[in-house]
Amino acid sequence: MAETDRVSNTALQKLISDLSAQMREGIGEIKVTLKSIDERVRALENNEAGAHPLIDSRIDAAWRKLDEHDKRITTLTDTVIEMKQTDAQLQHTNRLLAWLGGLLGSAVVLWLVGQILSLVGK
Repeated sequence: MAETDRVSNTALQKLISDLSAQMREGIGEIKVTLKSIDERVRALENNEAGAHPLIDSRIDAAWRKLDEHDKRITTLTDTVIEMKQTDAQLQHTNRLLAWLGGLLGSAVVLWLVGQILSLVGK
């Protein structure tokens, strides 16, 4: 073997210590990165936890208002339908009363004419 192939123990120890120092430095950077990621995730979770109930309560309030408005619209629709039916009934009643009024008016006119003729004929 050639002497250049031989490595001394001190050189190996220096290489191993340099390598371990680089590994410690890399591991330290990984720890710092993981810690910052953990802090960011925690901050996002806290923000979401704080905002989520507020959004849920607003959505619930909006649904309640929608339900109330739906009930009002249903009530108004029913009222309009009833008014249309009542209007149709009132129109029918008005036609019937007009017909009866015409008959009664004609009867009164005939009675008056009869009374006048009976007075004239005497």
